[in-house]
Amino acid sequence: MASPIRVCVIDLGTNSFHAIIVDVHPNGSYQVVDRLKEMVRLGEHGLDANRLPEDAMERGLQALTRIKLLADGWDTREYLSFATSAIREASNGGDFIERAHEELGLRIRPISGEQEAHLIFQGVSRTKEFADPTLVMDIGGGSVECIVVVDDAPVFSTSLKLGAARMTEQFVTTDPMSEDEQARLRAHYKGALEGVLAACRKHGVARVVGASGTMKSLARVTLEREETPARSPFQRAFPIENVRSALRWVMQATADERTAHPAIEPRRVDQIGAGAVLLDTVCTGLPLARRFGVSQNALREGMVVHFLNANSDRLQRMARFRDPRRRSVHEMAYRFQWEEEHAQHVAATATFLFDVCRPLYDGPASDAELLEYAALLHDIGHLVTHDEHHEHSRYLIEHADLQGFRADEVAMMALVARYHRGAVPEASHERFGRLSPGRRRRARQLAALLRVAENLDRSHFQNVVALRTSLTDAALHVLVATKADPQLEVWAAETNGGLFEDAFGRALHVTPTEIPTHAPGESDPTWVPEPSLQS
Repeated sequence: MASPIRVCVIDLGTNSFHAIIVDVHPNGSYQVVDRLKEMVRLGEHGLDANRLPEDAMERGLQALTRIKLLADGWDTREYLSFATSAIREASNGGDFIERAHEELGLRIRPISGEQEAHLIFQGVSRTKEFADPTLVMDIGGGSVECIVVVDDAPVFSTSLKLGAARMTEQFVTTDPMSEDEQARLRAHYKGALEGVLAACRKHGVARVVGASGTMKSLARVTLEREETPARSPFQRAFPIENVRSALRWVMQATADERTAHPAIEPRRVDQIGAGAVLLDTVCTGLPLARRFGVSQNALREGMVVHFLNANSDRLQRMARFRDPRRRSVHEMAYRFQWEEEHAQHVAATATFLFDVCRPLYDGPASDAELLEYAALLHDIGHLVTHDEHHEHSRYLIEHADLQGFRADEVAMMALVARYHRGAVPEASHERFGRLSPGRRRRARQLAALLRVAENLDRSHFQNVVALRTSLTDAALHVLVATKADPQLEVWAAETNGGLFEDAFGRALHVTPTEIPTHAPGESDPTWVPEPSLQS
């Protein structure tokens, strides 16, 4: 099987942060490596105020720190972090996101309720079939997502501010909930769920499937009350009447009784009553619903599916690379949206010229690999800006955590990419000046070869179809055969050939030719471009 990419997805919920570390494969499958759940109660006492309390933010950052340590320990290559209700609604949610980026390097993306519902469906649909019209419900701390599914496709979805933490904060003051509080809460739910229940009745919904911690706890409470031997709640289809019996127990139980129940997490004890009233309201409003199930998957698994779908092309392309160094370079190239055909063409040209000039090169033959990788990555800085993209390419290569390379090799690749255009290397330049004299000569020569190769594809259209070279004591002669007018490539290579001439002590002459390959009996090196894709 092709080497997978290890990814950590983080669901930053109102009650808890869930992280799942997975190996994703080009065939669309994934394996779970590890999981971590942190109950942070991010929205505690702050949902109505639309502001994250300072102590809740600190709990959240500490939880992310532990998640990051776990993921780094598993050698995670990529992160995907989505923030839901509490963070997206908070006036200081941006402050939390900024701190997570500054302190931990995590980029957190707030998602809308509609996006959240879509991701939940993607996660649940990996484990559940929808032969009957189904209502999928995810009861979070701040919001509830409802998706009506018919023939395996969503026909209605919405996100409502009915989360268990939010409703508890607004409606619940007694323990256990008084009948009056239950009635007011139920009336609020009925009004807010009117559109959901109408869609369910329209499509003949006969089953409810729950996702998330609250729904799992309610399913486990139901399982505990059945007389059948205990099994996983994920493998059961509960009769609705059994579920409603369990919900009545939850609504009537005291906090001590709920705490003592093995199916209810201690930090969910004070909120599960509001979740029970919500599910009971839905069951009451759906007379055709006969069965209730719960999915092991939720938003975080939907995030994994989202990553697979968004990166399917990249995963397919990466499947051929088994060498960790080459794979890591190509992962970076795809991540920064490289211009692949141009980069491959330049890399092949540069390594061909390296072989031609090998007798003059002041370093080991193995540096050809560093030159190739620098060429593949030389333009990734375009993702930041065009004018100074060579500087940004250097920075990105230096900070990309490329796998399998020594620090000095990464520094060499970064400098070679930096000098593919713009100023030539000078001892006064900070990073170049740090190198030993021998390494400076190597960096200058490799950058010179890359600069020539770059300009031989100045049009970025791979106009050059073959090269023929002759290296003499005075000059490197390059004959170029092209698909179209060679004027731009010839002009660009000679105009930018000064670094080559200084680094190798040879003049550079570039001349167009109509002969694309060897003539019989010729021995001068000739190159026909082929993408450098060895794995």
